[in-house]
Amino acid sequence: MKAEFPEDGSPLGAHRYRFEAPDLFLLRIVGDVGLSDTQAMFERLEELSGRAGRPIFWLADISELGEVSQAARKFPLKLDPARWLRATAVFGGSFQQRLMANLVMKAIPLLRPSRRMSPLFFCATEVEARAFVEKERQSEGRSS
Repeated sequence: MKAEFPEDGSPLGAHRYRFEAPDLFLLRIVGDVGLSDTQAMFERLEELSGRAGRPIFWLADISELGEVSQAARKFPLKLDPARWLRATAVFGGSFQQRLMANLVMKAIPLLRPSRRMSPLFFCATEVEARAFVEKERQSEGRSS
């Protein structure tokens, strides 16, 4: 199922994004992802978090994902996005893509044990991803 994403989303290289106030960064990844793409994604995420004044949620549509370069895969390991990223939901990919991404994310605590991790959810549809965000918002409200 194709995500419902407006074609007027703002460009981020070949990819498209939209910010939904108060705290949602929705990104459609289109084609291959190189180091400059990954850097731009995280820069935009940090910028939007700063504008929101708090960590935000990231929904990533990978239904049109191509190849991801090794440099692009390694770049996030250098960051500590927990201070501006509340949680991430990845949707739209094949079962194999979701499985591989899940395995990589589970390896991060083993490779970088001191790194703080924000919640991460892999699912098939945007509807499931948005439901995850709502659940996280509700649990945040109960814990504050």
